[in-house]
Amino acid sequence: MTRPDLLAWARAELAAAYADRARGNEGRARVRARRIAGALADAYLRRQGVTHTHGQNALRILQELWKRPELSGQTRLALTHLLMKVDTNFRLPPGVDLLHDVQVLARELLGETLRPEDEA
Repeated sequence: MTRPDLLAWARAELAAAYADRARGNEGRARVRARRIAGALADAYLRRQGVTHTHGQNALRILQELWKRPELSGQTRLALTHLLMKVDTNFRLPPGVDLLHDVQVLARELLGETLRPEDEA
């Protein structure tokens, strides 16, 4: 996927995630956020010469990215949130917002501001 295609897809997916959240489907919004993050991480790692992520699921790619020493503390925190498991009530800790965290990743990994396509 080319960079413009990746960004267009990510914006559309982020808009859908916000719509899922507005409909009360936070679980679906989290799935979308992790899928976007995995695609952004894969694109970043490929630019860094890491090619063994092809075909991996988003969580494995995010785990691979987390190992990179060049990441900022803010990006590492966003990755930590994206890799968290939900509790027995299917919730993340208060204050954790994966839709925000995926926007943090886009800013650091691609140098792009990622907003839902209808806000772009």
